[in-house]
Amino acid sequence: MSLSREKMLMVVTGTVIGIAAVLLVALGNPGNMGFCIACFLRDTAGALGLHRAGIVQYARPELIGLVLGAFIAAMSAGEFRSRGGSSTFVRFILGVFMMIGALVFLGCPLRDILRIGGGDLNAVVGLFGFMAGVFFG
Repeated sequence: MSLSREKMLMVVTGTVIGIAAVLLVALGNPGNMGFCIACFLRDTAGALGLHRAGIVQYARPELIGLVLGAFIAAMSAGEFRSRGGSSTFVRFILGVFMMIGALVFLGCPLRDILRIGGGDLNAVVGLFGFMAGVFFG
């Protein structure tokens, strides 16, 4: 059985993300987090003084690296396009509700998958909630 180049790339990418999450926990990230975009945005918002919860006021270098890395990859591949869309305010409000839901659930979809990989059955319920939100939203 041979995998296509695209499927092989997905497997390699998933493996790299999993190893990165394990390394981040080993290097000091909370054990139940590893890599979580929603949580890192919350922490960075605290570092900017947008909330006063002292324990989550930290500018996350992982988030900065993710954004810069994606920008550099898009620029180097010639795929970066700045574009707008319709209903920007509605998109913003829906994004706010999605982030609130992610923080109530204790994580983003990436962290949800990492939690499932760690044996957390509550994350399975959260995954179905995310899928329902995407389907009905």
